[in-house]
Amino acid sequence: MTSVISIFKEKQLKQTWTFDAGALIWRILTSNNYIIGETRNQEKKLTSFFCIDICTGKPLWQNISFDEPWWIGIESVKKKWMILHGFVRPDMPEHRGIRIIDIETGKLLWRNDYLSFWFINDEKLYAHRYLFERHIGCELDIKTGTILNEYSDNFDVLQNLRQKISQEFQHDVIFPEVFDVNNTELTVRTTIQRMTESKALEGWVEYFSKSGILIVSQYRSEQIQSEPPLLNNVLIVYNLESKKTLYSKIIAKDVKVPSPDSFFIKNDFLFFIEHHKTLTALSPWK
Repeated sequence: MTSVISIFKEKQLKQTWTFDAGALIWRILTSNNYIIGETRNQEKKLTSFFCIDICTGKPLWQNISFDEPWWIGIESVKKKWMILHGFVRPDMPEHRGIRIIDIETGKLLWRNDYLSFWFINDEKLYAHRYLFERHIGCELDIKTGTILNEYSDNFDVLQNLRQKISQEFQHDVIFPEVFDVNNTELTVRTTIQRMTESKALEGWVEYFSKSGILIVSQYRSEQIQSEPPLLNNVLIVYNLESKKTLYSKIIAKDVKVPSPDSFFIKNDFLFFIEHHKTLTALSPWK
């Protein structure tokens, strides 16, 4: 791996901030100017949650867990609320139960153990459940959990509303594209080919290009004596105009199975997880 980094070695772009979650970062989402995360400690069978400021990396709160230590997870985040789910049973992946958490404080606002989350529209939360072989929808006040309306015979009303919201939804988080030699602009294509030296795992090179800055993630096999070979995930930030590397780092070592979306972009910040536990932010466009 020294070879690929030394080829592009320049003065490194300084990290804007780092946040050590203390456990495996299982999932992260964003809401307004916050990053909300779910961590999992396999040994202790403990799931916990954190919320950090997207500009500074400083936690509003962290290491918060609930009465269910393991069979719980983030369903969604929306504006001021984090929505958590439980499970029907530990051996069944179906979600059941709703907990609404205030994002700014990490406090539980309310819970419902019988409904399953569906979607949110403004300050109304929509949930559903099966009752006597019928699918029933419910409209709840997201701030209190009060059930405002039930939809049984007119369940299609909620289905149409959900479809309309999906069509209008615009996400402000950008994930990388998978590199395709036949569908990539010439300058970007040749730069990526030079970076990977034809040694990256095929189908697992991801990139994002904006305003002369190219970000590339690749998986490379460095320990060929293992079977299957262990992989290193390398992230490179490159300036296409000056032809200089701004940042290069191995962000995961000895990976058995590669994962997609190894970085994302929001508010002109580049975010990635280092070695499964540390969330890092860079500002390549500032």
